[in-house]
Amino acid sequence: MIAVCLAFAAASLVAVPTTLDLGWDEAVYVSQHGRHAPAAFMSAPRARGVTLLVWPVASWLDSTVALRLFLTATAATSLGLAFWVWSRATRRPGTAAIAAGLYASLWTVLFYANAAMPNHYTAMAALAAVGGFLLAAAEPARRGVYLGLVAALAVAALMRPADAFWLGLPLLGATAAVPALRRWRLATAVVGGLALGGVPWVVEAELRYGGLLERIRQAGHVQGGTTLRFSLGHAISTLDGPILCRPCDSPVRWPAVLWWLALAALVPLGILAARRAGAARPAWLAVAVAASMAFPYLFLIGYSAPRFLLPTYALALACAAPGLAALLSTAAGRWRRVVGAAVAVGFAGHLAIQAGILHHVVAEQVRGRGDWTRLVETLRSHGVRPPCVISGHEAIPVAYHAGCRALEDRGFNRNATTAQLRQAAATGPFALLVKDSAPPEWAAGWQRVPVPDLTTSGWAVYLPRSPVTPD
Repeated sequence: MIAVCLAFAAASLVAVPTTLDLGWDEAVYVSQHGRHAPAAFMSAPRARGVTLLVWPVASWLDSTVALRLFLTATAATSLGLAFWVWSRATRRPGTAAIAAGLYASLWTVLFYANAAMPNHYTAMAALAAVGGFLLAAAEPARRGVYLGLVAALAVAALMRPADAFWLGLPLLGATAAVPALRRWRLATAVVGGLALGGVPWVVEAELRYGGLLERIRQAGHVQGGTTLRFSLGHAISTLDGPILCRPCDSPVRWPAVLWWLALAALVPLGILAARRAGAARPAWLAVAVAASMAFPYLFLIGYSAPRFLLPTYALALACAAPGLAALLSTAAGRWRRVVGAAVAVGFAGHLAIQAGILHHVVAEQVRGRGDWTRLVETLRSHGVRPPCVISGHEAIPVAYHAGCRALEDRGFNRNATTAQLRQAAATGPFALLVKDSAPPEWAAGWQRVPVPDLTTSGWAVYLPRSPVTPD
């Protein structure tokens, strides 16, 4: 397991530059404690887990490299801890290490290993919670396993409260449906862990959003509404990128889908192997939680991102790894060599596909975030420097890198009125970012500043020609 974690950290550092500028979501989370720019607007679905994670570095150092090195270490540590708990629950450390290696080989996991994003940590918390739940059921007299279960669920709720809900649902269902699991301590630990991690989100809902129900309503609006729909195609289309599709109109490329097919074959094999070993409960529980956590992203929202399914992948691979091990151990004689060669070739092909996708995604992100840098350089050359305000297309990440405040009067990140934007333009350095559209009516007549050397076309910066009269 230690070797897997070290290889995971090394592969991530090689594949994803530590100098890669912070992405949109990362800028939001890091700015809450960072010294580089004013805190960005936190929309209703976001939680404070990542801001707490990055606080030890972001509050002291304005260094992307230091932050990414720190996050690589935390990602590798969480990987080891989660799969160690799973190995304790299943008493099969070898297959747990195989599962950890398979999970760590995915391009999505490697890309987000040094990122200030919640999904990997939610995945590891989910796996540790299922493992802790099984340990608590098997060793009810040990208080430590209950504390571990509470801690894992609290981390999941801190990172992504909605995911934590879908994590806790099958665990509570198991305590009600399975006679051997009908223990009040188990149910109390599940509810207590979710409640403990969800407290900051609930308190913030009361203080900033007008109550918990109103925040849930706003979160659903930001996500385009949470109604029953079929989004499996969206998830498949992002298997090789982009990192977010909204709307999802990218084509499905078959090499990226192959590992889903392999997973679909290995999970039943894993369940069968666990059943033959008399340990089917961990496999079925892992599959149930994996399916539950995938449900909202496949059937409730109309867009997708590959990182959304990381918890599902971690749990499914924990179940699938024994199937792979059984496939190798049950073959005898010449067939063992044939099966071993087939598995080796398949894994090599899997690594090649994942590495190719990762290289493509990293290159795209380097180019896209390089455009933000060139926008910032253009703004500074025209006097837009801190304290300043930026509004418009992708204002949040550009404002962060420029050291400015981002204000929006429309869209999902609306945090100001048009009158407040006019007031900001009249009282200090202000810039409006536009892409493939005309500026709004209130900015008509402003100076249009082209941005040179961008990799994507359509960008323009608009600056007030003279002091703006606020409404």
